[in-house]
Amino acid sequence: MNKAFPLKIFAGEEALAHIRQHGLQASDIEMLLAASGGPKWLSLAAIDRYLLTQWFAGRQQPLHVLGTSAGAWRMACYAQNDPLAAHARFQQAYIEQNYSDKPTAREVADGCVHILNVVLGKDGAQQIINNPTVRYHTLVTRCRGLAASDQKQLQTLGLAGAMAANLISRAAMRPLIQRTFFHHPDRPPIDHFPHLPAAHVALNEHNIQPALLATGAIPLVIAGVKNIPGAPAGTYRDGGVTDYQFDLPVYPEQGFVLYPHYFAQAPKGGWFDKKLRWRTSSREHYKRTIIVAPSWEFAASLPGGRIPDLEDFYLYKYPERRQRWDTALAQCEALGDAFAELDQNNRWAELAEPLPW
Repeated sequence: MNKAFPLKIFAGEEALAHIRQHGLQASDIEMLLAASGGPKWLSLAAIDRYLLTQWFAGRQQPLHVLGTSAGAWRMACYAQNDPLAAHARFQQAYIEQNYSDKPTAREVADGCVHILNVVLGKDGAQQIINNPTVRYHTLVTRCRGLAASDQKQLQTLGLAGAMAANLISRAAMRPLIQRTFFHHPDRPPIDHFPHLPAAHVALNEHNIQPALLATGAIPLVIAGVKNIPGAPAGTYRDGGVTDYQFDLPVYPEQGFVLYPHYFAQAPKGGWFDKKLRWRTSSREHYKRTIIVAPSWEFAASLPGGRIPDLEDFYLYKYPERRQRWDTALAQCEALGDAFAELDQNNRWAELAEPLPW
């Protein structure tokens, strides 16, 4: 039965012990994580809708949400007054993206501005800042030296330097990139950032949209954001550069972290770690985290044998890309149904496994 179930459930040591003794309820969750990954987030859209309409509906206890890049945009939906409507606007605007055959970084940035304008609407920024329950946070990368340049060749050289430094250690990138933590005005949920210290910037209605744009600004593909209000001067790019899938000490005081992820494998900390097989996130950092991800068998059943990916922008022109994504979204409704089964039949203890690394 477990092999046919379309979701994999992995839990850190403390989370797994809790699940095996008590199962899992929404009230056990204090924080939600959302990774970078471009269109990969579409595989989680049905799970998002279940969380918004069922699991977290009517919640009054604080819920911290932390995302980078497209994950940050997902979490911006969670923190609005009508999160389901915001999520629907995000999905529609995202799958409708259509650029020229060889778009400039500015053209794609303008497309991202449009998406965020649709997601936030007239007063979404104020809603996020003033949300009484959902505490919103995101991470952004401040680039230094050549990586801050808008000139593609210079930026490439700067990024190559950061990549080479990362081969030595994540900490070796400090002179080249800086992690920047844009957090809810109240006390943030993370006070220690290993390897790369973080500049802390409190979010307000003036800097939240630039921060959201910056955390999704993929290097070389999307123009960076200059001089975000309240943050150190500089060029800000994709939060996934420092925090692609997270390797952070997230330890809620009482409850646990829920991490709907798109890969049933060990998360990678930063963007430059993706192809480094020996670089995996700390098990200690995940001791109170529950990862929910599509099984590899389910992912293989989607168009192209995988979940939607940034490569789709290069492989398929619009509207073919849109059609493939629509098909994947329809098939991924099964993941929302599977999460509902987990919840309603309390199958967490039956299906949860130790972390896969």
